[in-house]
Amino acid sequence: MKGFLKTFLVLSTAGVVTSYGLEFVCVNGDELIKESRYAQKLKQEVAKKREEMLKQFRERAKELVTKIRQIQTELNSGMLSKDAKEEKQKELVKLQQELQMLQFTLQQEAQKYITAQLQKLDKLTKSALKALAKVKGFKVAYDCNALLYYDPSIDITDEVAKILDQLAQEEEGQK
Repeated sequence: MKGFLKTFLVLSTAGVVTSYGLEFVCVNGDELIKESRYAQKLKQEVAKKREEMLKQFRERAKELVTKIRQIQTELNSGMLSKDAKEEKQKELVKLQQELQMLQFTLQQEAQKYITAQLQKLDKLTKSALKALAKVKGFKVAYDCNALLYYDPSIDITDEVAKILDQLAQEEEGQK
């Protein structure tokens, strides 16, 4: 925590706009993700996790599709008794449901993982903004992309990215 406070003292206090006694700044979320090493790292981790999950899904789905095709071939052969045909149809439905559930589960797990990563990024970004607010004295931080117009001097994205990376590095060092 003390490490990034030193950086605050070096950062300029330019870029704070006062209106009716309130100080405003903005952060460009898209640029923050591009500029922050931590955000880029999270992005890569999400992509890697997604690929791992897709690989597991494809392997299991391939097994299920093979079994489904095999059962369909048996059903179409006309060589099964009525009871055997009913059992195969039940097995076919069960496998099809398993395949659908596998896909649903993958989507849920992927969304859960992505949400967790975004929450980590959001938490650290808010911490960086709070720390910068103490040094720069602003009261409100907006998303630059949500503003119809803003003077570039109120954009503190690069400073937030630096602090975000420092906080992430310190958090990583504590683990």
